[in-house]
Amino acid sequence: MNSVLNTLSILFIPAMLTFILGYGMIKRAPIYDYFIEGAKEGLQSAVEILPFIIAIFVGIESLVSSGAMDFFENLMRPLFERLGIPEGLISLILLRPVSGSGALVNLQQVLESSGADGLTGRAASVMMGSCETIFYVLALYFGVTKVKQIRHALPVGIITYIAGVFLSVWICSYI
Repeated sequence: MNSVLNTLSILFIPAMLTFILGYGMIKRAPIYDYFIEGAKEGLQSAVEILPFIIAIFVGIESLVSSGAMDFFENLMRPLFERLGIPEGLISLILLRPVSGSGALVNLQQVLESSGADGLTGRAASVMMGSCETIFYVLALYFGVTKVKQIRHALPVGIITYIAGVFLSVWICSYI
């Protein structure tokens, strides 16, 4: 099965290029001009997105380097203990709405320290798969589309994130 999938993945891009070129030649379309136009639009999109990505990464690094993340973890620890949320999930819960890649690194640390089979490891894994990077998505998508009024997107994102965290812990406590 793996050899079939490897062969398909190797042949996929050449087959797509051949199909696109063949279709364009049959339709007598200016393929090269379309390619150049698409490449220009792609570069323009990358340049538009880049400042928002840099801002998010600088913000995350500032939180971690300044010790603010540790401060928030210590501040939130009693609340999470009262709610029955394992202590090992606090940093993941605080980081996940801001950064998916930062949360992925944190997930690795949680799995190394708590193991994948315990409540903390299972709940962390479910959170990574089911909870969204709210602030990253809002900053990137609304920034690129130049939408100034986000209306209900932030409150709804936070409410669904909190629900996702509680459901992750609750469901994993029964598994």
